[in-house]
Amino acid sequence: MQIGTRAPMWKTPCLLNGGLQYLPLTAFQGTQFVLCCLPAFTETDAWLLDQQADRFHANGAVLAALIPDKALLGDSWCRPPQDFGLPLLTDPLNRLERSLHLTDSLPPHRCETLFFDHRCRLQFRLFHDLNLRGITTVLEIAGSDFCQRSAQPVLKSRLAFEQSLAHCSPLEAPTG
Repeated sequence: MQIGTRAPMWKTPCLLNGGLQYLPLTAFQGTQFVLCCLPAFTETDAWLLDQQADRFHANGAVLAALIPDKALLGDSWCRPPQDFGLPLLTDPLNRLERSLHLTDSLPPHRCETLFFDHRCRLQFRLFHDLNLRGITTVLEIAGSDFCQRSAQPVLKSRLAFEQSLAHCSPLEAPTG
């Protein structure tokens, strides 16, 4: 995906606020959106990203993670993944991976982060370590003049963002 290209508009499964739902990337329209694409996902990664989400919100951005599909199924987590406030998107059909041209050969401790402006257009792509220093660098770029110039229009508040998510369809869990 080239810089300036609009994010794909189809819906993808997302674990948010304790429930699974279908969420289009366009749900983030109106605010700066930072998507961390992870080759592997552990509870430690979830803790790190969840703690940083409020820092991004304070700077007018939404932080989300695109995680491997199998990461949510692990039973070795002390705190269940649905307890985290961070939007956790999955890509079971690899449509996002293909359309965003994500690198598939990153080691587990690395991350590919995409920055989208308020119109859901790709602004910047960054490869970094998945640690506090790497996430702080991502936050600095999100707050930089480069990224803020395109985010001049009024940004959505967290309440408005959550209200827009209320219109997304929930995933139906199999019974039995």
